[in-house]
Amino acid sequence: MRKILIYLFILTFAACKNDPTKLLPNVTGKSGEIVLVIEPSQWSSDAGKEFRRAFTQAYPALPQNEPLFDLIHIPFSAFSNIFKTHRNLIVAKVDKEAKEPKILIRKNFWAKPQLIINIIAPSGESLANLIKEKGDILATRVLKKEMERYADVYKKNMKIEITEKLKRKFGIDIIIPSGYTLDLDTTNFVWLERRGLDDAVQGLLIYTYDKPEVELTTPFIMAKRNQVTKKYVPGPVANSYMAVENEMEPYRREIKMDGTNFIELRALWKVENDFMGGPFVSFTFVDEKKNKVINVDGFVYAPRLDKRNYIQQIEAVLNTVRFNKNESNNNK
Repeated sequence: MRKILIYLFILTFAACKNDPTKLLPNVTGKSGEIVLVIEPSQWSSDAGKEFRRAFTQAYPALPQNEPLFDLIHIPFSAFSNIFKTHRNLIVAKVDKEAKEPKILIRKNFWAKPQLIINIIAPSGESLANLIKEKGDILATRVLKKEMERYADVYKKNMKIEITEKLKRKFGIDIIIPSGYTLDLDTTNFVWLERRGLDDAVQGLLIYTYDKPEVELTTPFIMAKRNQVTKKYVPGPVANSYMAVENEMEPYRREIKMDGTNFIELRALWKVENDFMGGPFVSFTFVDEKKNKVINVDGFVYAPRLDKRNYIQQIEAVLNTVRFNKNESNNNK
C-alpha cells in the first residue's frame, strides 16, 4: 500500500509540474464582479473617476440601466488572502520611481481561471490618463474572460444531441448547455429554451432564409426577425407574438470569428398585444455556398430581475458559434 501511495504521489507531482494550475484553488466571487485594489486618494481622484466610467458604464441594450461590472473597491491595506483568489482583479498603484505608465495582464496567479490586471504609473495624473485611454479595452478584456469561463462550464455539460442536430440542419457548431430543451423544430427554424428560477427564461432562435439581393442592413435583419417571430413565437394571449421593440435603436457591430464575418445586433423585444419583453442579441452571417443567411438569436425574459448576467450567459453561447462549411444545412 505504501508503494502504491508513493507511486500515486509521483504521478500527481509530475502532472502538477506539467500544469502548475492544478494546485491552484478555484476562483471566488460572482460573475460580473471586479475587485479593484487602489489607494483611497486615487479612488477619489480623476483615476477613480476613469475606473468607474470604464467599468460601471451601462451595459448595452438592456431595458433598465445595469452596470457593465460590479466594481468592488478596496485599499491595499485590505488586500488580504480572501480577495487574492477573486476571479477578476485590478491592482492599480502610483509609484514615483516608475519611468512610465504600464499595464501587465496575468492569468491564474492565485487561483484559476483568474484574470489579474496590474497597472502602475508614476503619478495620479498619468494613471488617470492611462485608464481614460485604455479603460474600455481593459473592460472588453474582462468581458472576454467572463465569456470564456461560461463557455468552459458549458463544454462540460453539453446537450450533444441538440448540437449535432444543429450541425446537420444549419451547418454550424455551437455549444448548447445542459438545461436547454428543443421547443420547436421546423424546416428553417429551431427554438430552444431554458427555464430558471423566478420565471426567468433564456431562449435561442436559430433560423435561415435566402440571401437577399440587398445589403444586410440593420432594418432588414430586424424586419426578417419580426417576420420569423410573428410566425413561430406566439405570445400568451390570442394574436400576440414576439417583435422587436422599436423605441430603442439597435446596437450593431461587425466581428470576425474563425474566418467568418458576423453581424452582431443588440436590442429589445416585446410581445405585441401583451406586456412581456426583454433584451436579445443576434449573430447573423452568410452561407455563401448555399446562398443562405443564418441567424442565431438569444433572448432573455426575466421580469423583476436584473438581466445582465442572463444576457451574458446567452452571449457566451452565441460566441461559441462556428460555421462548419463541410456540413449541409439541408438535413434535419
